[in-house]
Amino acid sequence: MTYSQRVSDGANSSDIVYLEHQIGTTKEKLRIALEKQETYKNELSELKSSPIRNASEDSSEEQILMEKASQTKNLIETLSEQLEQLQEALAKLGD
Repeated sequence: MTYSQRVSDGANSSDIVYLEHQIGTTKEKLRIALEKQETYKNELSELKSSPIRNASEDSSEEQILMEKASQTKNLIETLSEQLEQLQEALAKLGD
């Protein structure tokens, strides 16, 4: 359903605009988080495959990257859930 169809069906236009804005913002945050996750994966892979390695430094650096990757994974899950909820709320306004 298009924006104008939702408005003409009686949905509050400010609610629709707000939800559409929130959806756009959440999608952008999700895109950034996915890029970060890929970066962390690449850095971890490079660290593990590095021919010149200092075991103690690499271990702590690996731990930091793994923690960042885990936090980013949690953020991606949260943002995905938020996006789904926002899209459902927008769809309900169209009903």
